[in-house]
Amino acid sequence: MSRLSFPLRLAAAAMLALTLIAGLEARSAAGAPPEPSTKPPRWEIQFEVTHDLRLIQVGREHYWFLTYLVTNKTSEDQIFVPNAILATDVGDILKDGEVPYEVTERILKMMKNPLLESKNQIIGQLKQGKENAREGLMVWKSGRLEDVRDVRLFIGGLSSDTQVVKNPVTGEDAVVRKHLAREYDCPGDPLAEPARAVRLRRNHWIMR
Repeated sequence: MSRLSFPLRLAAAAMLALTLIAGLEARSAAGAPPEPSTKPPRWEIQFEVTHDLRLIQVGREHYWFLTYLVTNKTSEDQIFVPNAILATDVGDILKDGEVPYEVTERILKMMKNPLLESKNQIIGQLKQGKENAREGLMVWKSGRLEDVRDVRLFIGGLSSDTQVVKNPVTGEDAVVRKHLAREYDCPGDPLAEPARAVRLRRNHWIMR
């Protein structure tokens, strides 16, 4: 069976990913995707990656994981509820945290960082100031890894910025929220060198 060229495969899979993640992406009346507001949001949490996206094998399964630091530099304490979607160009849509407890514990022990928290542990109050910054772990069970060349993360729960736009399919109002998008290239076989499976291509804010 012939295989689609990478640009066509990426375009098709990216459209499928966005459709499955957010329904159909809400767009403005002009047809362009909504952009983050130029005005400062009421609050926004600083997000820094401390150990970038990579693969680990536990038993017969593979898992993507990433560690991060969140800092509340706003004028008041915030409730932090992280959520992150991982999408690949072969059509997999993965939610963070939907992994066995043993996998999370294995990674936490491997990282040897007593301050590192799982998703369940870090949900809650994020106090103001650098001294109250918290370190978290995101984990996704991998889907199909063969032929993966593009991986994207959509991280929510970091900003109060929202917009109401028209759903292009139903015509109804839809709420979109500011997310941090991290886009990665897979330059080779991710199973061959899981410690260097991906390379960051772009880090930017989007509305979805």
